[in-house]
Formats: sequence, structure tokens, C-alpha cells
Amino acid sequence: MVEYYKQSIRGETMRLLHRNELDFIGLDIRTINLSKRYFESGAIQLLHIEEVEDPYGVYHDVSAVLEVHGHLNECSFRINDYMEIENEQCDCPWGSYGICAHIGAVIHMISLMTFDAFPYHYQKTTSTLQKYLLDKEEKRKEAELLRQKVIMKRRKNESRKMIDQFQRSYQERLNFIVKKESYHLIPNFIFDEDKLLIGFQIARDKPYIIKNLYTFIDNLDNHETVRYGKFLEVYHDINSFDELSKKWIELIKTEHRPQTSLYYTRMYEGYYDSNRYLKIDNENVHKLFDFFKDEKEIDLTFLEEEFTYPIKISENEYSYIISKQDSLDLIEGKDAYYLISYDQIVRYPVENYSNLKEFISAISLEPLYVDKDDFTSFEHYVLSPNKKYLDIKDEREKKLVSVFIPKSFKVYGDLFDDDTVVFHAVGIDVNQEVEIIKNDHFQPSLQSDLIKTILENEADYIEEHKAYFNLDRPETFELIEEGTKILSQYCEVFVSEELKKLGKSTKYNLHVGVSFENDLLEVNLESEDFDVNEVDAILKAYHKKKKYFRLKSGLMIHLESNELDELDSFMQEYDLKSKDFHDGKLVMDNYRALSLDKRLDQMNFIKITKDDSLSQYIKGFENMSNQVEIDDQYNDVLRPYQKVGTRWLLTLYSYNLNGILADEMGLGKTLQVIAMLDSIRDKNKTSLVVCPASLIYNWEDEIAKFSKTLNCISITGAKAKRTLGIQNYRDYDLLITSYDYLRRDVDLYQDHEFECIILDEAQNIKNQKTKNAQFVKRLKANHRIALSGTPIENSLAELWSIFDFLMPGYLYSYHYFKQEYEIPITLDEDEKTTKRLRNLVNPFILRRTKKEVLKELPDKVDHKYMLEFSVSEKKLYLANLAMVNKEMQAKMKEVHFDRIAILAMLTKLRQICCDARLVYDNIKEPSTKINATISLIKTLTENNKKILLFSAFTSLLDLVSNQLDKEQISYYMLTGSTNKEERRKLVNNFNEDDTRVFLISLKAGGTGLNLTSAEAVIHIDPWWNLSAQNQATDRAHRIGQNANVQVYRMIMKDSIEEKILKMQERKANLADSFVEGNDGSLSKMSKEEILDLFKR
Repeated sequence: MVEYYKQSIRGETMRLLHRNELDFIGLDIRTINLSKRYFESGAIQLLHIEEVEDPYGVYHDVSAVLEVHGHLNECSFRINDYMEIENEQCDCPWGSYGICAHIGAVIHMISLMTFDAFPYHYQKTTSTLQKYLLDKEEKRKEAELLRQKVIMKRRKNESRKMIDQFQRSYQERLNFIVKKESYHLIPNFIFDEDKLLIGFQIARDKPYIIKNLYTFIDNLDNHETVRYGKFLEVYHDINSFDELSKKWIELIKTEHRPQTSLYYTRMYEGYYDSNRYLKIDNENVHKLFDFFKDEKEIDLTFLEEEFTYPIKISENEYSYIISKQDSLDLIEGKDAYYLISYDQIVRYPVENYSNLKEFISAISLEPLYVDKDDFTSFEHYVLSPNKKYLDIKDEREKKLVSVFIPKSFKVYGDLFDDDTVVFHAVGIDVNQEVEIIKNDHFQPSLQSDLIKTILENEADYIEEHKAYFNLDRPETFELIEEGTKILSQYCEVFVSEELKKLGKSTKYNLHVGVSFENDLLEVNLESEDFDVNEVDAILKAYHKKKKYFRLKSGLMIHLESNELDELDSFMQEYDLKSKDFHDGKLVMDNYRALSLDKRLDQMNFIKITKDDSLSQYIKGFENMSNQVEIDDQYNDVLRPYQKVGTRWLLTLYSYNLNGILADEMGLGKTLQVIAMLDSIRDKNKTSLVVCPASLIYNWEDEIAKFSKTLNCISITGAKAKRTLGIQNYRDYDLLITSYDYLRRDVDLYQDHEFECIILDEAQNIKNQKTKNAQFVKRLKANHRIALSGTPIENSLAELWSIFDFLMPGYLYSYHYFKQEYEIPITLDEDEKTTKRLRNLVNPFILRRTKKEVLKELPDKVDHKYMLEFSVSEKKLYLANLAMVNKEMQAKMKEVHFDRIAILAMLTKLRQICCDARLVYDNIKEPSTKINATISLIKTLTENNKKILLFSAFTSLLDLVSNQLDKEQISYYMLTGSTNKEERRKLVNNFNEDDTRVFLISLKAGGTGLNLTSAEAVIHIDPWWNLSAQNQATDRAHRIGQNANVQVYRMIMKDSIEEKILKMQERKANLADSFVEGNDGSLSKMSKEEILDLFKR
């Protein structure tokens, strides 16, 4: 093997062709042997490979120069994504027949090589090659110089033409401005039976014919100068024409339709060029009329006249025959009939033009035959509405009887008695009137038929041409309000004042009174207008959009009322039914006092009365936080904001209320609860803490560190030990157990009642269907507290579940909560509903962030490390993405798609992003991400920084630890298998010794650890839940931290990790809306969001 090959392949990692590819591409043995001989003799003088990427794949373009027997040849080809040769070319005599020995030699060389970067370039330094390349470059320069000369000559000619053109145009415009010449268009009319053709001449003095209107308009648009004759050269500018001509030009522009055909006119028996004439017909005659009806300077008169169309009615044995009498050359315009004659255009405006046009069109070509049995209807619906436009010649034996034709109509309405409304209507012509209801002795019309439909057909009974309606029917009220509105559009309507009142919305006398007694709220609903026991039925009718409702007393009430709107909103918001009221009174739990007080203040139409007892309760609650006493031993221990939090907890306790302490991780929620428990300890009652197993020792340590008096026991260990501790619970101030132990021991707690139950990391009960949630809700206690830095992580259902533990029923049943709050807020982003829910929960959630209360806490600085896949990693990732995407699309079509299966697909893609060795056994080298992470760790340790590295995959932590061993970097590792004693030991050691790196499983160590000796946090893989990541970060960024904390997120670009990052940013707004009190939109992971994760 030649030396240059050995040097070029040292350390490379990627193949472009299969090894010994030359033997498998179908060449004859002579070409194969010759190719190998060229290669082995060192014939390849130059080799250059470029990588080309497009939407269809990644290609490699190869070019080479070979020297054989003193002669140089140049060849090229492409290697596609499937390692196939294509587009091969060589300048030797055999190059046109396929792959020659020159190309074969290059193929053989590449098949023995591997590469790690492109472009790749190899070049010998022989004098022959140098001369060849210099000659080639010289020829290229000569060819380029020649090409530039040709281009320059052509562009010079173009510039000269442009100068001439612009000079001519400039001079023409200058002449136009100086001379101020004005041209005018002279129309020439050619009349025909169904159209008008207009030709034009252009003139300043002597007129010349415009032979092509399309060209004329084009010349105007482009400001051309055109010679029409010996004495007329025109610069085409719209401002060079007089005002009348401008109107003709506007009509030509909008209505001229250039064609290649000829217009034929019967009247003149000739053909006319369609490009020369503007055609006026039924499509545009209305525009011509509107443009020029007031012009006096053209030889055409525009008139408007009343329309009369002569028809004849005759008969045979079975039918009446309707036919036209005279042949009129009418044009059916878009808005009216038109008649075009030699010197005038007449417009005939008519009402209901479309119907009349349809009738006249039907009889214009041939008579219309109407069956004698159908003629009455034909007369009513066809002839009568158009009678004023028809000149009827009736030749039948039984002619049309002349009847009264009303010109206008009046309708009168009044109260007949307490239970009845009466209407009657009259038709009027000059001084004559006729009753409309139950009378056929007049010519019917649309107006009269409408009156009969609304009044006559719907009446309860009719007497003496008057329609009577009973007030016990809701339809009567609809007639008063809606029916009269419709009638007023077609006739005059006169309604008495008494009747008008029945059709108006009503103001009802509604009163809500609230008092507070025996730790309960009493709500009293009263009305002078209806029995409060009928509220449900009234509001049901209201929801059905009914306008009226009949009470049990028989009285009909109007449902359009501000008071009813407000009452309905109030009842819905608190999920109340009239059955909940007894004699108009309702009892509610004390925890509704705060939201109810605020809600009543928002009412504008219902009269509200608040008893002094309620006002005192609210005022006392708001002020007590400044009055409650904290145990003296904590005066110098608690920070100011922690004192506020402890007093808030004690205030809730004093008022028999419960709540969520939702301070951000690291602000000392545990200490605030301990201070609260110490402050109520003299009550001689036992409380219970339920927390994750990993936090039990943390609670023990914090109590031992801060409390001098609390006597606590951890309910852990063997069953017998736990049982004994629970049985003797009265011997202790506080029991501490885990969610896991509680599930096993729940029956042992059933007979015990605790003073206070504290749920730490309360998000553990966010799913109402889990055993955790179900079992803690079975525990008995006088007071309940939830601790969570993230009470909402994904959905509002989580908030409901925590409140269902704190105050069952406060957020109603989950079904009601979901329909009234979760769906409107989550799907519709309803701001009004969001505000309502916020008003409900805010009094019972205390949330502070580090940024708000710890001004001295160092900054937390976020860094995103966006990493590129290597070529081989990207191929592997995209192949898996395509396969997973196909499977996932199929699963998504299922009605109940399998989220577990989809999670497995997502996990596989995430693992490949981290390190393909987590999925494939045959891969040996560390991934791009691990290499980048180790490099970052080395940089940080060289700067004496301690590092926490979190991952959701313990197997990935193993791979990282292997690399740390190779780099001789010290580390600890904590996973779910680490027992509690070892966990405590590792934390203490890391905080005190020189170990630089702590590898931590996200789930095992994301909470309950105090690692303030670390100044850097690395999230090597992004987790779905941003809150969980932030909790992990807060192991370092918390009270006791003196340095800035640098947070690094390692993300593979153009991968599912980047999608997760974007999803995290959307989800980040979720908790803000109800925990931190800021506006924010809510989101759940829908099918569409899952599909988006798989998009490339």
C-alpha cells in the first residue's frame, strides 16, 4: 500500500464506500485490474471530496486528477446516500462508456479509507500536477475574461437603448408640460337590438380613429407616445385628456373585454372588430347609464320611465294562456330593464326585479300555459305582486274581477282585559280602508299575507276581524316583542302603552342577606316577585333561552332581567340549587366567607345585606396575621418572610381554615411549619407529617436543629414498630411517616384524630385516583396544611385534588369543577372564569419566590448548551424517529390510544439523544453529549467548582461515572437504590469534603437535599416536568448558598429534546396563573402536542 494512503486514513471514523467496492460494481476483470494498478502505482495526484446535503439526503461529490504514463486525466462522480456511484465522468477516451480505470482507481482508494470531516482534500506536489493545475487555471481565467467581454458589450448596447428611450420619454413629457396639450375622445354609437357598440376617435384638432382599445389603455398605463396620423402625435397621460374623456377612459378600462372575435350586428348586417369597439349589453349597461346620465355634451339621452309590459290572457279547454302582446327589445340589466334606441337609453326601475324578470323571460319566447285549477294561486303569487307593471288584456270569458288594492297597511294592538291581547289590521288606499283579518275581498300582497301569517294563523280565536291572544301562553309574549318588530318593517304598527310594558324586560326585587354564626355562613334569598323555591325552574327556562315563564300563581314573568342574570351567575358559581335553600335560607362552610364576601361586592343589581358578624369575621381574618404570637424560641431564627408565613399558618389555624404553603423550593417551608407546631403545642394534641420517604430524616434533623420542645417520632421500620408508634401517638407532639408507609398502615390511623395533618411535597396527591390521594383523604384532623413548591405541574385537576384534601367540597365535585372551571380555562382560556377561580383559591395559598424575599440570595444563571449530532448519530436518530413516527401515527388513530406505549417510544428517542449505548449494545464510543458534558465538568472543576449532575436515567449516570473514572475526577452517586442512611451520609460528605461531582437520579434526589456547597448544576437530559427540574436545581440554590449558581442544560439540537424544551416553556405558565397570581395560559399534553414531539 502506498504511503499517502496510510497517512490519510489515520484516525478516521466514517466510510463512504464498502471495503473493496471495486470488486462488486460489475466491471470487467481487465478494468478492475487496471484500476488497482493505477492506484498502487500512485497515479492519483489530487483527490477532493465535498459533502452536499439537500432535502433528499446527504451526498458526496468526488473529483480527482490522475497521471498515467505522463498524461493527466480528470474525472468526477457522486456517491449517494446508499453508497452507490452515479454521475461518473472522465475526459479519457473510455470515460463516455461508463466507469473507466481512472474512476475505478479513485473508487478503490475511497473504499479503503474512512473520514471524519468534509471537505476532504489530498494533493501531491509533483511538477506535472502543478503545471496542469496552473494551465487549467489560466484557461479558466481566459474563458472568464472572454465571457465578461461579451456580457459587457451586450450591457453597453442595452444601456444605449435605455438612454434613447428615457431621453425620448423625457422630451415628450417636457413638451406636454410646456404646451399643456389637451386631447378628447369622440364616441361613435352603433345601435343594435340587444347591445350598443361604441367606437372612439381621439382628437386635438383633427380626429383619428382608435383602432385597438386594449392597446390604447396599455399606452396610457405605460405613458407611451404614439403617432395616430400625420398631424397627431399623442403622449398618453390621463391628465392630458379633458374631463368627459376621462370618464370614457374609466369605462373602457373597467368594461372593455378584448377578444379575437368579431361583433355581428343584425341592424347593420355587418361585422365589427371586437378590439375596436366597447360593447354595452346586459352586463354593463347600468354602468354606462350611471356614468353619463347627467352629461349634456354627448349625443345620447338617458331617461328613466315607469315600466309597463303588455300581456294577454286567453284560454282553451283546460288552460289559461299567458303571452306577450308586443315584441320589445328590452335589455335585462343587473338592476332594471333597459331599452336602447338610436339616440337614447331608457331605464325602467322596478320593485322585486328578479321575480318580474323571471316571469317576463318565461313568456318572451313562447306563451305560458297555466292549468285552470292553478290559476287562483298563479294570480295571487305571480300576477298580483307585479300587477302595477303589467298591462293585461284579458280575453277570457270569465275575466279578472277588479278588486280593492291596498296601498299601505296599519296594525293596532291593545290589552283587551287582564288575560287577553287583541290585534286588528287594515289596508288603506286614499280614503278607503278594508279589514285584513278573516277577509279576502281585496288584492293580496306580501304585506297582507305577512299580517295573516303572524296574527290570523296564531290567534287563540277571531271575532269581527280581530285576533285575540291569551296571556297564559309564552307565544303571546313573543308576538308582542318579536312579531310586532317584524310587522313594523312592512307596515305601520300602533301598540298601546299597556301592551308595550308586557314586552319589556322586568326589574325584579331580589335580596341576598349574609350573616356569620357558629363558624358557619348563613345566606338568605328573598324576592317580592316570586317564591324562591321556584328559582330552579325559572333558571332552567332562562338557560333554554326562553323569554317568559309562568309561575305557579299563573303570573307570566319576563326572563330578560339583570337581576336574574346576576342570580344565575351566583348560583352556578357556587353550584347551588333551590333545594339547597330551606325557607330561603342556605348554610355554607366558613371557608367560603372570603370568596363570598368578594363575590357579593361585585353584584350590581341584586340588593345585598351583610351582617356585622360577617364583616367582623373578614376584618379579623385580615388583621390577625399581625397579632398572632410565634413561640419565643423562633424570634431570632426565622427570617422576616418566614415569620409572615408562620403567622399566616397560625391565622388559618385560629379561624379553622386550611391552606397551601407554596413557597419556592429552598425558602424553608419545613421550618415555618415547625414554628407553627411549636406555637400551638400547648394544646396537648398530636399532629402528623406525611412526606416522601427520602424526607423523613430531613424532618427529624430540622426538628432536632430548631425545636427545643417538640417531641416527635418517625413511623418507619418493621410493621410491629410502626404499629406501636401509631398506637401510642398521644405520647408525642408529632408523628412523621411517608406516603409509602401510610398506604400500608392506613387502617391503623382510622380511629385516631390528629390536631393537624401536614402533607409535604403535596403534589404526591395531585392525581385524585391514586392510593396516595385516597388514603390521606381518609385521615381525620381538625386542621390540614399542604406544602408544595409546585402545587400545579400539568393541569388544574391537580389543584382540585389538593383542595379536596384541605377542604372537601370547597372546589365542588370534580365533575362540576371540570365543566365550570377546568375546561373553560384550559381549552378556551376564559379570563372571566380564570379570575373567578383565582378569587376562590388565592386566600388559601401563600406563595413567595426567592427573587421576592431573598434579596441577598445569589443569582441563578441559566445556560442552554445546544449540541449537534455527529453524522452517524444523526443518521441513527433520524432512522429511529421515522420508525417511531410511523408506529405512533397508527396508535394515535385509535380511540383510546396507549400512552404507555407512546411513552416508551419517546423514552427510546430521549435515550438515543443522550447516548446510543443506552439502546444499542454494539456501540462502543461515548456520545457527543457525554463528551461535551465531561468537557464542561473538567472546565468547572479546574475552576474549583462543585457540581450536581441530574439525569432521569440511572444507566446514563453509570456511563458518565465511567468517563469520570477515566479522567480521575472524584464523584458521589445517589439513585433510588441508595438507602436513607447512606443518602444522609453522602449529602454531608459532599458538603464537607473535596469531592467535585455529585451524580443524582432526578426522582431520587430532586427533593429533600440541601447541597449548597455546589455552585453548578447540570441537567444532562431534559425532563418533561420543568417544576421537577427546578426543584432539583434548588438543591443548590437555596438558603445558605453564598455564590451564584450556574445551571447548564445539555440539549441535542433538532431533536425531541429541543421539543421538550419548548413544551417546558409553555407549561411554565401553568402554575403562574393560580399559584403566583400572574396571568397565564394553561395547557395539557394533547394528541396534537404529542404528535408535535415526533415532527422532524
